[in-house]
Amino acid sequence: MVLPNYTVRESDRAKHVNLKISRLGKLEVIVPRGFDQRRIPGILQRKQDWIHKATQRIEQQRSLASATPAEILPKQISLLAISETLRVAYCNGSRLRVSTFEKGNNLTVWANEGQPEICQEILRRWLGRKAEEHLIPWLRSVSGEIDLPFTSASVRGQKTLWGSCSRRKTISLNYKLLFLPDPLVRYVFVHELCHTVHLNHSKDFWYLVGEYEPDYKNLDKELNHAQRYVPLWAEPWQG
Repeated sequence: MVLPNYTVRESDRAKHVNLKISRLGKLEVIVPRGFDQRRIPGILQRKQDWIHKATQRIEQQRSLASATPAEILPKQISLLAISETLRVAYCNGSRLRVSTFEKGNNLTVWANEGQPEICQEILRRWLGRKAEEHLIPWLRSVSGEIDLPFTSASVRGQKTLWGSCSRRKTISLNYKLLFLPDPLVRYVFVHELCHTVHLNHSKDFWYLVGEYEPDYKNLDKELNHAQRYVPLWAEPWQG
């Protein structure tokens, strides 16, 4: 990996090394006073995935800031995970009717198109319901297929995680998975289900993942760049 340009700032309040990326995409490394700065390149090597993802988010935020309402609100939504494409229409809604209506391959958003933030929020709520309808049953199917049970599942709009698993074997899925190709989605399911056995990323964990998904290394690398499938309006940290 070619290390990114960065600046170093010593802080009396810092107890650990912290990385910070500004809105302009500049990387700052904050270290405790007296920290051996020769260790920084090794830390950046280990944190390369985080740096890449954080930089992508910053770039998307900057793109959105300069986007027009027409670019912010979709006229068509493609959900690769479930092979669905919907045409989107916007109709002015009253205070009592701010919602969505789906019929066939058409999705109607009952909200004023001149208020893109409200429309985005309505679309994200619709995505959450859509994900619960499709992703959780799919997760149950994969769970039964590989015989790794979980206790319960929910859908959220995490900023950086595609999924997570708790010590109680509760799995949380990101509704943005709907935009990803189905092999990547299935890999996320296998990954999180394996966490019901190993709640870490040890050798034993990856060995278990490999038993159920032999191509996991390539899929994991592709997942690191999967944010490109997600449209700007679907990001929960916007608007």
